[in-house]
Amino acid sequence: MTIYLINMAMLVGWAMLLMRHDISSRRGWFVSFATIQWIVLSGFRHITVGDDTAQYKALFLQSQTLPLGAFTDRFFEIVFTESEDPGYYLFQRLLQYVITDYQAYLVIVALIFMIPLGYFIYKYSSEPLISFLLFSVLFYEFFAITGLRQTIATALVVLIGYHFVRTRKLGWFLLVVFVAMTIHKSAFIFLPFYFLANKQLTKTYLITMFGVIIGLFLFRNTFFDLLVQVSGYDTYNALDGAGAVNFSLMLITVLLVALWRREDILAHNPAAIHFFNALLLAACFLPLTFINPSMMRLVQYFSLFLLLMIPEIVVTFARRERLIVYYSAVLLLGLLFIRDAPVYSFFW
Repeated sequence: MTIYLINMAMLVGWAMLLMRHDISSRRGWFVSFATIQWIVLSGFRHITVGDDTAQYKALFLQSQTLPLGAFTDRFFEIVFTESEDPGYYLFQRLLQYVITDYQAYLVIVALIFMIPLGYFIYKYSSEPLISFLLFSVLFYEFFAITGLRQTIATALVVLIGYHFVRTRKLGWFLLVVFVAMTIHKSAFIFLPFYFLANKQLTKTYLITMFGVIIGLFLFRNTFFDLLVQVSGYDTYNALDGAGAVNFSLMLITVLLVALWRREDILAHNPAAIHFFNALLLAACFLPLTFINPSMMRLVQYFSLFLLLMIPEIVVTFARRERLIVYYSAVLLLGLLFIRDAPVYSFFW
C-alpha cells in the first residue's frame, strides 16, 4: 500500500507545485507526470500483483512456442462464432517477434492504456487532478494491474473511440469497435454510445431512460441471459449474493447530482452531454452486476466517464464553494484509496 500512497501524494504534490509557479502548459506537465507514474506502477509490477498477472504470463510463454498460423487460421470465424478473443493472442504473438520478456510486455500494455488515458483526461477533463485521483480509487485495480485483454480493448474503444464519437466519424468508430471486439468481445457493448452520445436531456428522454433502468433491474435475469448469448461468453453464470452495491450507489448518486446541476454543467461545457449519456448507459447495465460481478466489465466501458463528469460537477459551484468541494473531494478520494489499496511490489 505504501507505493500507492506515495503515488497519490506525488499526484497532489505535482498539482500544488505547478499551481504555485508560473509555468506554461501546467496542465500538460501535470498530465504527463501523472501518466508516467501510472505507466511505471502498471508496467513494473511484480507477477503476484493483480489477480490475472501470473495467468497472463503463462499464456504469454505458451504462445511463444506456437507458429503464427495458429493465430491467423479461422481468425474471423472465431471472432463471430466462438467465445475466444483471437485478436489479443494475435497481437501478443506478433509482439513476441520484437520482445520475448513478459515484463517488457506489461510495460507495452501499460503504455497502450495509460497514454490514451492521459490524453483523454488532458483533452476533456475540467480538473485533471480529480480525474487521476478518481482513476486511482475506482479503476486502477482493474485497468492498471489486472485484465490485460479488456485493458487494451477499452483503450481502443473508449479512450480512442471517443474521439470519433465527438467528430462523428462513424466508419472509423466502427473499425475501432471491431478491432477491440477481437481483443475482448465485450467491447461491442460500447457501440450504442455513438448513436446516443448527443441525445438531449429532455424530460421524456430521462423518464424513458430511468424506466428502462428500472425495467432492466426487474428483468435482469432475462437481460443477462440475452447478453451472454449474444456475447458468446458462456462462462458467465448467475451467482448468489452478487451485486456491486457501493459502486452502484455512487454512480447513481453522481448521475442524479449531475442531472440536478445539468444546466450549469452544459453551460460550462456543452460536450458534457456525452458524459450524461455515457453514465445513463452505465446505469442500464448496473442490474447485471447483481447477477454476476463479472458484468462490471460492461459497466466499466461507460463508467470511465465518471473521470470527466465529477470534475464538471465540481466546477459548477461558486468559487468559494468550489474550493471547499474541491479539497473535500481530494481528501475523500485519498481516504477511500487508503482504505482499499491492496499490497503492491515492483518486479525486482
